Amino acid sequence: MPFTALAQKTEQQISFAQESKPHAYYVEQAELWAKELAQDSLSENAWYNYFRACRNAHGTADWKSDFVRESPYLMEGETIVQLIHKHIPNTFTDHYLSYLTNGIGTSHSEDLLKAYSMNPNFPGIHSSVISYAESSMDYSLRKKTNRTWYPTNYISSQLLNYSYNVLMSLDSNAILFVQHDNDTYPTWMLQDALGVRTDVKVISIDFLLLENYRETVYDQLNILQLDLEDIDSDEYHQNWEKVVAHIITNYTGSRPVYFGMTLFNHLYADFENQLFVSGLALRYSEEKQQLAAFNKKLYEAIFLLDYLTHHFGYDKNQGNVNHQNINYISCFKIVYDHYVAEGKDDEATQVKSLALAIANQTKNPELVTHIENEFNRK
Repeated sequence: MPFTALAQKTEQQISFAQESKPHAYYVEQAELWAKELAQDSLSENAWYNYFRACRNAHGTADWKSDFVRESPYLMEGETIVQLIHKHIPNTFTDHYLSYLTNGIGTSHSEDLLKAYSMNPNFPGIHSSVISYAESSMDYSLRKKTNRTWYPTNYISSQLLNYSYNVLMSLDSNAILFVQHDNDTYPTWMLQDALGVRTDVKVISIDFLLLENYRETVYDQLNILQLDLEDIDSDEYHQNWEKVVAHIITNYTGSRPVYFGMTLFNHLYADFENQLFVSGLALRYSEEKQQLAAFNKKLYEAIFLLDYLTHHFGYDKNQGNVNHQNINYISCFKIVYDHYVAEGKDDEATQVKSLALAIANQTKNPELVTHIENEFNRK
């Protein structure tokens, strides 16, 4: 490792999904933690933070393997773990990162479970155990872990509010496809720890890139199997596109299908005419859906909305929360138009005010202007 002295200060690293910072910040932190390791190669804390900084840099570079070219201090997870094996073998950090570097599947699960037994309160390890449980379809372990995780308040209460509203946007026995940490783990937590909408089958498309998991889910949904071997392992977006397209074109079951609005738009761009706004989800249907009254009901009587304008205390995930809340605007526009058509000007003004509050929290003047223009009585 080319360790040299740097001017900035090291900071404890957490997943970029929980507290998003610029890509350059993670590159710099990798360099700074490399300096710490030059002074003490036996420090578990330094190794963990160096690994996490590099992983965050990798993730914010869209998981491209060539991200290491940006700096001589950046390394892929497997390379770092090999060094950890050498310097601090059989430690918690050794076992945990041996699993973590292999993603969300079942590979190195024995290392994960060993690490969990050594330090079950380590921040963030619960999500890894839940990932393993979901990958192996051990729903008993997933539920047990979520019930342990919930009291720690690790997941933003605002994300739990958002996920609650997502679940309430769905018909009975729905299938909901989600993507990434901030809409997946809170939703499973609500189901497992609080028993909210356990009738809904929540599937993360991230897990559908795991062959064994995908095959089992497709069997359950009576969908023809899909081969992803012809896709470059670096091309996650192409993989996701192929998975979503395959589901939409091959699913013939009776359970209603929804996609969370947190999915990248390009994943369903070819099917937009078959997707209809249902609260915080998009309902797939080949027949036109009339959901204006349902969206109005969600807004008036079902959604938990106070958190959009009243939240107390510091939330390290606030940036991600603000971005995710933009998804309310489609539903609110439908409700706004409904009120305008009914001549309910006061109610329409209230919906517009809430949409503007969401836009203002993003500090995006273009979005604010867009809301002003769209929520305009004509």
